[in-house]
Amino acid sequence: MWRDPFEEMRRFQREMNRLFATFWGLPESIKTLPDMRRDIQSFREPLIDMKETNKELIAYIEIPGVDKEDIQLDVTDNNIKIKAEKKAETKTEKDGYIRAERSYSGFYRSMNLPCRIIPERVKASYKNGVLEVVMPKAEKKKTRKVKIE
Repeated sequence: MWRDPFEEMRRFQREMNRLFATFWGLPESIKTLPDMRRDIQSFREPLIDMKETNKELIAYIEIPGVDKEDIQLDVTDNNIKIKAEKKAETKTEKDGYIRAERSYSGFYRSMNLPCRIIPERVKASYKNGVLEVVMPKAEKKKTRKVKIE
């Protein structure tokens, strides 16, 4: 019985993709897809520029070609996660044939922030493929010396 010598390598690649998808917290649908082309490779890291002022952090995140409704932004006091998924499907029926195309792409990035922020006061806007996230800084915790009795 003939066996494809590369099948074991493809299986190993799928398992590694699932492992990394689990590690990076990607959605369950990505981890279980059998098609290697749609595993973790279909997510790209968006480019981020970060600006810090005395009162806030401002992130400019490039997510071209995505509708703002397809962007998920999660913020904690020291972390930001951006996920955007874009799906497209076209179907053409002409002269006795059917042509159907599907495409899927997405962006995902999680990063720790250089300082603590106030998640409840974060504001975001999306224009021309750039997501702007304004994050007010939290006050630094003051320390005090305690006299030991």
